[in-house]
Amino acid sequence: MLRIRGRTMGSVARIVFLGGKGNGDNVTTRALVARSSSVDVAVPERAVSGRLRAINANGKRSSASRATVSVRRTARASGPLDVAVVERRVFYGGAQPARVDLLAREAMSVAIVLVRLTDGAVVTGWPVALVPGIISSVTWDGRAAGAAQPPGRYAFHVIAGAGVPGAQPPAPLGTVALDLVDHAFPVRGRHTYGGSAARFGAGRGGRRHQGHDVFARCGTPVVAARGGVVKVSRFEARAGHYVVIAGEHTEIDYVYMHMRARSPLRTGARVRTGQRIGAVGDTGHAHGCHLHFEMWSSPGWHSGGQPVDPLPFLRAWAAYS
Repeated sequence: MLRIRGRTMGSVARIVFLGGKGNGDNVTTRALVARSSSVDVAVPERAVSGRLRAINANGKRSSASRATVSVRRTARASGPLDVAVVERRVFYGGAQPARVDLLAREAMSVAIVLVRLTDGAVVTGWPVALVPGIISSVTWDGRAAGAAQPPGRYAFHVIAGAGVPGAQPPAPLGTVALDLVDHAFPVRGRHTYGGSAARFGAGRGGRRHQGHDVFARCGTPVVAARGGVVKVSRFEARAGHYVVIAGEHTEIDYVYMHMRARSPLRTGARVRTGQRIGAVGDTGHAHGCHLHFEMWSSPGWHSGGQPVDPLPFLRAWAAYS
């Protein structure tokens, strides 16, 4: 199975494997799934390495692809299906959920059972009816029965039949593993943690620094360290453009200050972990481009909670983000 990416792919009906020079080895196959930016096809038995061409439903042909596809013959797969996971590391409530793809060589009914490997617990499951040659997918956002699942190692087991929720699954037909993590590092680019003046608790002319400054180039994307609901999104003379997000299932408020421009998010908006909320800037009372990042305990930011030192958390998130 091959996924071909491009622009305006939704109308593609066929893909031509052009092979070498001349038309003698050209092989055409139909598009199995067409999306706006990608098409899935099964690689034909007679296809050879070379460039590709797309043909839409009206017969209009694209130019040959710039990239080439390398086709290699291997031993025929012995199992009834192929299993693949998209993203080996996912964020709880992330903008990119965990996804497992199934491709069957025969019609069959299966269940995808999600197991937490740290204790062997069955978290949830999905029945799937598979059609030969068509990719079927299931996504997971880190929740089960509405509750956030703990960070750790998980696996999707594919078993024959419908499966029984809560029961120990039989030997799987296929399995893929992934890591669930609970936060994303908020600055998506090269960064430093500054000197002593950037630290939590540093003096600020009669008050104390209530967060930590992460220095990066102006314009570097800023993402939500944890998904949740926007409590505040506005401009203030000292903080500049800033956003406060109540972290889902955390009882913590996350604060992002000195952003380059007003965030596109508005008060009450829901945000996913890792979703872009703005860009590093130097608005307000700031010296150099940086993100001033705060974390506040319950009941929240300037509403009875207390600021905590975010640096240990930032370092932990940076280790895997």
